[in-house]
Amino acid sequence: MDEKKFSLPRSLVPGEQLNCRAARAPCVATLPTHDHDVPSRRRIFSKETSLIATPTSAISLALRQAVIRASMTILGLALYWLLGMQDLHSLNKAAGFALFANAGLAGLQLLRCSRRLVAGAALAINSLVLLNATIEGFLFWLYGLAPKHIVVADAILGSNPNEVREFIESYWPHLALVTLLLTGLVALLYWVERKSQRAAGAAPVTRRRDRWLGSALFVLFAALHLNTTMADENPLVYWPSYFSDYQVQRAFLADVKRKVASDLVAARRYQTAYTGPARQTLVLVLGESVNRSNWSLYGYPRKTTPALDARHEDMLVFKHVRSSDATTIQSLMKMLTPATLDRPDAWLTEPNVLALARTAGYHVTWLSNQEQGDGPIQILAEHANEQIFVNKGRGRASRSLDELLLPQLDRVLAGPAPRKLVIVHMQGGHLRYDLRYPAAFDKFSGADDAVTAALVKAGRPYWIRKARNDYDNAMLYTDHVIAAIFQKARQSASSGASSGAPFSVVYVSDHGQEVGHYRNFAGHSATDPSGYDVPLLLWTTRQDPSTLAMRAALQEREYRTDKLDHTLLGLLDIRTSFYQPQNDVLSGQFAAATRP
Repeated sequence: MDEKKFSLPRSLVPGEQLNCRAARAPCVATLPTHDHDVPSRRRIFSKETSLIATPTSAISLALRQAVIRASMTILGLALYWLLGMQDLHSLNKAAGFALFANAGLAGLQLLRCSRRLVAGAALAINSLVLLNATIEGFLFWLYGLAPKHIVVADAILGSNPNEVREFIESYWPHLALVTLLLTGLVALLYWVERKSQRAAGAAPVTRRRDRWLGSALFVLFAALHLNTTMADENPLVYWPSYFSDYQVQRAFLADVKRKVASDLVAARRYQTAYTGPARQTLVLVLGESVNRSNWSLYGYPRKTTPALDARHEDMLVFKHVRSSDATTIQSLMKMLTPATLDRPDAWLTEPNVLALARTAGYHVTWLSNQEQGDGPIQILAEHANEQIFVNKGRGRASRSLDELLLPQLDRVLAGPAPRKLVIVHMQGGHLRYDLRYPAAFDKFSGADDAVTAALVKAGRPYWIRKARNDYDNAMLYTDHVIAAIFQKARQSASSGASSGAPFSVVYVSDHGQEVGHYRNFAGHSATDPSGYDVPLLLWTTRQDPSTLAMRAALQEREYRTDKLDHTLLGLLDIRTSFYQPQNDVLSGQFAAATRP
C-alpha cells in the first residue's frame, strides 16, 4: 500500500506518548491513500493521542447540562405564569426547586452515576415539576383554588365514577388544552435532553475534587427538603403527603362537627340570655402579627396608619394591651373561648363566644383570608352559621390580599338577620411581609428616615432593615383595609334596617411581631415584648354614658387578650353564668389583668 507522510508539531503531542524517532524529531504518522481504508477519527487518534483536543471537564459538563435542564423547566413554568395559571410567588418557588433539583442531579453525575440514569432522572423530575404546575394551574384557572384546599381535595378524592365522568364531559376542552400544553413541554424537554447528550460526547474522567463538589450539590438538594415549604415543591413529596393530609383532615373535620354540636348544647346550659335591642351588629376584626409599635396611631415615626390617624377621635384606642401568646392558634383559642393562661384547655369543655352568640339568637359569620382547615381555628369557624374563606391559595404562603374580604363583608352586613356577629380574620402582617400588600402601598422600601437611622444605630443588618420596610408597607395596607371596614360599618349603621341599631367594630391583633425592635430577628417572638404588644380599637354607635365619660381612662386600662371573650359578650348584650364583668375592659367593674 502506498503511504504518504505527514508531521505533527511536537508542541501539540508529547513525543514520549508517540512512537517518535527522537526526542527532537517531529512525530510521524501514516495515512492510507485509499478512501475505503480511511479509519474513523477514533482509530487514527488512539487514547493517548486524544489529548490533541482540549477535553471538557466533568464539572463544566455536569453544570452546563443542569443549567440547560433547569432553564427549560423554568421557561415552561413561566409560560404557565404568562397564561395566568400560576402566580409569581408560586413560580418563584417552583423555579427554585427546579434549580436545586437539577443541581442535585449534576452532583450525582459527578459521583460517577451513569449519565443515562441521570438523564432519565432529570427528565422524570422536570416533567413531574411541570405536571404539578399543570394540575395547580388547571385548578386555579378553573376554580381559583389551590390543590390542598379542602374543597378541591373533596372534589378530587371524594368523587364517585359518575361524578368523574360528568366532570370530564363538562370540562374536556380545558382538560384537552392543558394536556396538549403539558405534552408539548415534556416533548421539548426530551428533545433538549437528547441533543444535550449527543453534544456532550464521551464522558470525561472525574477527579476527587469533582466528587467532592458532587457530594456537596447532592447534600444541598437533600437539605432543601428540611424546609417544608420547599419540600412541598417536590412532587414526589407533595402528592403522597396530599393523600395522607386529606385523610387526616377528613377525620379532623368529623371530630369538629361533633365538638360543635356538643358546644351548642353546652351553651344552653349556661343560661344564655339576650338583653339588648331587637337589632344589633358586632364586627370583630382579627388582625395577624401586628405590633402596635409600628403604627403611627401609637406614635411610630413613620406614617403607617394615616387613615386611622384621621379617625382617632371617632374610636377608643387602647394603649396598653398585650396578647396572651405570641402565636396565632394559642392566642385566638384564648380570645374567643373560656381558655386563659391559667386554664389553657378550657375551650375543650366549655362553649366559646360563637356558640353563646348563636344560642342568644345571633347569626354568626366567619369571614377569613386565612387557610381553611387550620386546626383548632377551624373548630371555631365551624361554630358559625356561615363560613367564608376568600383565600384560594396556600393560606399564609400565598399573596391573598385582605381587600378580598370587603365585598363579602358588604354582602353579610346587608343580610336580613336582625342580630349579626361577623368575625373577620385578616392576613395582616404575617411573614412573608412582602406578600401582604400590593405595589401601590410600597412606600417605605429603601426609605432613608429616622426609623432607618435608628436601625442602623442599633446595628441592625440590611436584611432586618429590609424586613422592617416590608413590614411597615404591610402596616400601611392594613390601615387601608381596617379604615375601609370602619367606613362600611358607618354606612351600614346609618342606612337600611340597621339604621339606629347599635353597631360596633372591634379590631385586635392575635399577637405582635419582632422586626428588629430588640434583636436581629424578624418573625414571631415569645421572648420579646414586641411579640405581645398589640393594638385594640373600638368604634361603636352605642350610647353608653359611662363609656363616653370614661373615654380617656378606658384607653389607659391595661388588658390582656385572653379576657377578650368577656368584653365581646358585654358588647353583644349576652348575659350568662360564664360572663365576668371584671374581665370586660368596658365594664365599670373591670379589674386589670396581670401582664404575662
